[in-house]
Formats: sequence, C-alpha cells, structure tokens
Amino acid sequence: MNQTITVGVVDSEALVRGGIRRVLEQAPDVRVVAEAASGSGAVELVRKHHPRVLLMDVRMPGLDGLAATEQVRGLSPGTAVVLLTSAADDSHIRRALRAGATGFLLKDGSPRELVAAVRAVAAGEAMLSPAITRRVLERIVDIDPEPIERARDLVGHLTGREREVLGLLAQGMGNLQIARKLYLSEGAVKAHVSRLLTKLSCDNRVQAAILAHNARLVSA
Repeated sequence: MNQTITVGVVDSEALVRGGIRRVLEQAPDVRVVAEAASGSGAVELVRKHHPRVLLMDVRMPGLDGLAATEQVRGLSPGTAVVLLTSAADDSHIRRALRAGATGFLLKDGSPRELVAAVRAVAAGEAMLSPAITRRVLERIVDIDPEPIERARDLVGHLTGREREVLGLLAQGMGNLQIARKLYLSEGAVKAHVSRLLTKLSCDNRVQAAILAHNARLVSA
C-alpha cells in the first residue's frame, strides 16, 4: 500500500500508547497522527483528525472503548476501529462487532501482528488475533445467534459467486487468498465483498462471517 495510513492511538496508560507508537513508527506506510487517553478523548481525536484507523483499548475509565466505538463509527464511518484488550471476553467481542469494530486484538500479540492489523483494516478487511479467531466463530454464533431462517434468507439473496466468496471469507481468508482460490482478480473479490456486505446489511467482514455461520453456509 503506497498511501500513508493515518492512525489514532487511544489507551489510558501513556506507556502503552508510547509502545504502540514506537511499533507503528517502524512501518514506512503508517503515521500516528494523534493520541488520546479516554473514550471521550477518542471521539474528539476522530472529530479533529479523521484517521483511517483507530487503535483503542477496551477498558478505560468513563466512556470505555466499546461505547466510544459506536460514537466514532457514527461520526466517521471511514475510520476503521481496532480494539485492544488484555483478555478476550465474549460479551466484549459481541458488543465490539455490533458497534462496528473491524478488528479485535490481544495486547500480548506481536508487533508484526499489530502492523498487519492496521494495514488489513485500512484495506477494508477485518482482523482478529489468531488466538481468538476460532473462539469468535465458535462462541459468538452461540452467544448472539441470528435466527437461522433469517440468516439463510439474507444469504439467499446473494449470487452464487457472492456465496462462494462469503464462504471463504467466513473461513478467515483475506481478499488475496480468496482471489487465488477462485481464480479471480483481487479487485473482483473486493467488489464481490462490497456488494455482499451491502446485501447482508453488515458493517464489516466479521459480521458477515458470523451471519454465514448462522446460515450454516460453513461449519463452525
């Protein structure tokens, strides 16, 4: 990606913010434009800077990261929110997805994973820590199921190719992997993903993957 990805960093601990900034500064295509120490600060940061990506802690005093995500998404739909947490909690993951977060990472992940997440969500993809991806797909479906009939009805409005793309997306594949699997261009896959998200009324790929599992398009 040639265009610089602007990033906002939100965490109540200055040392954590500094560590994240140092990691991101090593990436030539990423630039941290601002920091904030609270959920309300995150909202103001986005209002002023409109970063392409917002990295935000889940647990903060006052307005937490989950509530802030809802406000940020309403204020700046073009800002992709990646939530950071020390421990994966089912209720937090569920609320994050409902709020429109496109990434959910554990804080003990590697610097490479953090940079990869920023690039992925900036490109319109979703990013979950490998350690919790399987848990999300297995547990969230059980915790917060879309009625099977409704999920199947929504999926039924997709074309055959869109259902193929959705099935692979629900297995955690990125656009390039799907393109190789289906012998399509990456641009064609992006177009299919965009259309199916609109048809399914999903804000992001993670929500679409969960709906696909509820529709039994793929097995958990």
